[in-house]
Amino acid sequence: YTLMIKKVDILIVIINIIFFAYFAIQLIIFTDEFAINNLGFFNHAVAGLSEIIGIIFITFIIALSIIVFRGLERQLPFILIIFLFQFLAALNFWRYVFTDSPGETNLNIITINAVLFSIISCLNLILISKNINKI
Repeated sequence: YTLMIKKVDILIVIINIIFFAYFAIQLIIFTDEFAINNLGFFNHAVAGLSEIIGIIFITFIIALSIIVFRGLERQLPFILIIFLFQFLAALNFWRYVFTDSPGETNLNIITINAVLFSIISCLNLILISKNINKI
């Protein structure tokens, strides 16, 4: 039973790695397309910010990869920071959806991002609540 719980925890961490990898690739490799599709416009300031956020996501991937191999013990601050980032990003996306003000982009793209960030933040909340005494 304990081994099964550990595998579920690692699965949630791996899902987080995949989540951040997807967005990091979009932000760094496909900067122009990502900015145009998600923000509705492109300029060098937007490109620079997109790339910096992509680099931050890569640092999350590295830290989460270490957690896969070393375990969740004493990692609560880091897991909590990731959860808060994802939760606040989801709230921000939902704000655009509920106010029906997508700006320069398309409401469908914002809704997809809101759903993705909501799902991943819920998974992290489950991870935190299951392991609050261990991590």
